[in-house]
Order: sequence, then C-alpha cells, then structure tokens
Amino acid sequence: MAVDMREGGTRLEILAAVATLERDREAPPRQKDITEQVSVTRGTVSKTCSALVDEGQLLLNDGEYRVNEEMLLLIYKEHLEGYLIRDSANNGFADLVEARNELRIELKGELRQLVTDGDDGRRRMMIDILREVLVYALSFREIQTLRDYLFAVDHLIRTLAAHITTSQNFDGSDVAHSDGIRLVLLIAVTLDRGYAMLARLRAAHDELEDHLPGAPPEEQMIDYLTTK
Repeated sequence: MAVDMREGGTRLEILAAVATLERDREAPPRQKDITEQVSVTRGTVSKTCSALVDEGQLLLNDGEYRVNEEMLLLIYKEHLEGYLIRDSANNGFADLVEARNELRIELKGELRQLVTDGDDGRRRMMIDILREVLVYALSFREIQTLRDYLFAVDHLIRTLAAHITTSQNFDGSDVAHSDGIRLVLLIAVTLDRGYAMLARLRAAHDELEDHLPGAPPEEQMIDYLTTK
C-alpha cells in the first residue's frame, strides 16, 4: 500500500510541476525542467512522464510537456458523476433534498455539454479551477494522490461558490447572465450531500433540534438557481 501511495504521489507531483512551469514560464517545460522541480530522480521522472503521456494526462510535443486539459476535465466529470445519484428525502429536509435532486439533473446535462462543446466561459472557468488546484498541490504536500486532488477541487469550488453567493456585489441575476457562475453554483450544491447524516444527528441530539435545517450559502444558491 505504501508503494502505491508513493507512486500516486509521484504522478501527481509531476503533473503539478508541469502545470506550475507552464504557468510561471508561460511555455511548456522539458524533462530536465520538471526534474528540477520535484523530489524524485531523473529516471523516475522519465518513467512517470512516459506513463502519463501513454495515459493521456500529459501531452508531449518535440520534447515539451503540457498538461492535457481535456483529460483533466474528463477525470473531474467522472468524479462528479458519483454525486449525481438522487438523494432520498428525509424528514425536515424533503424540500431541500428534492430541489437538489432537480439541480443534479441539470448539472448532468451541463457536464455532458462541457466535455463535448467548444471553448466557452464555463469550460474555461472549470479548466482554470482544475489547473489552480494542480499548481497548489506542488507545495501542499497533503495532496498526494489523484483522489486527494479531486477532493481539493471540490473544496475550492464550494469555497468559491460561498464567496460569490455572499458577496455584497452579487446579484441573483448574475446567475442567469453568467454560465460560469451558474456552473460553479450547480456543482457546489450537488457536492452537498450531508442531509441524511444531518437528519440522524438531529434525531439523536436534542440540542440540534432547533438549529437544523439552518441557512447555509447553498440554500441561497438553490434560490438563485431555481428562480426563473
């Protein structure tokens, strides 16, 4: 298991190094540039880069490496599909759960378009989010594997959505006029799947009875997303 974790960490570290070098130098790096950025040997870098190219996560052209944005998008789409399963309604949360279920259906269609359509605001925003977390992973060593990375993307999206929704400059009409913002809010709402657990905790602890359900930013997001 330790070996698998190390290999996963090396793969992610190299992807993160390529993304960082692309951003900082505004040019695709070569293998020697990557080796200078990571904690493994030149031979391991060569072997791992070859594997990542074979799997489509890196693109190689004339000795220069680039992160395959299309593959990043596909990997995250597959991750999100695990959240698109409908929640069952729970006492006290039925309306909220049903609203989220409807938004999951909308997000499923959005994701399908995202990976098949040409470049637009939604697509560019998602790729920038995915790249930002990848660069962050190079210095934040708690992100060791692809799974860690995907959960870090989830966290950034929920944080971004909360800041947008609670901004004093934000207006509900912005959701209708910005496809990128609407997509971020849709994903953030879909990622919130804790209602079954909240219902059980509320039933088990009297002191929670008067405080659940609360009014987290996600509830405001639902209002904006469902307002016609």
